[in-house]
Amino acid sequence: MTNADLGDHDWWEHYQEVVNNDDEMEVRGHDKFNENFYVEIGDERFLIQVEHGKVDDVIPEPGMNNQWSFGVEGSRKAWKEFVQEVPPAFNHEIIASHYRSAVKEEEDHLQLTGSNKKIFQNLRAFQRALDLMRKTHNNGGEL
Repeated sequence: MTNADLGDHDWWEHYQEVVNNDDEMEVRGHDKFNENFYVEIGDERFLIQVEHGKVDDVIPEPGMNNQWSFGVEGSRKAWKEFVQEVPPAFNHEIIASHYRSAVKEEEDHLQLTGSNKKIFQNLRAFQRALDLMRKTHNNGGEL
């Protein structure tokens, strides 16, 4: 685990560095992943601006002038489980977690919002970007 707390400024700076230097992300998202998405951790929302598979900026509490195609929402507990080095079942992967909240209506799982079309057009790169949150949180360790 890093010295930074999940979702604080230092944590997001480290996340940006991890994503932008990830070889697999370059294969999955380079020149193709150009969508902004948000991450909502409890009551806090962060806009992740992605350009050519690289995180260009992370904007806390985006406003009316910011745009995004989709997002992921969850309680702080759900996100803390998601970023564990070995996460519990159904919080280990975004589609499994979404299924638990959207279909099974279970609490403390992550839920996708926004354009389904944009999510699935960018699914592999988006999943990798989320998985890299786990790497970020665990001191840059390998996934």
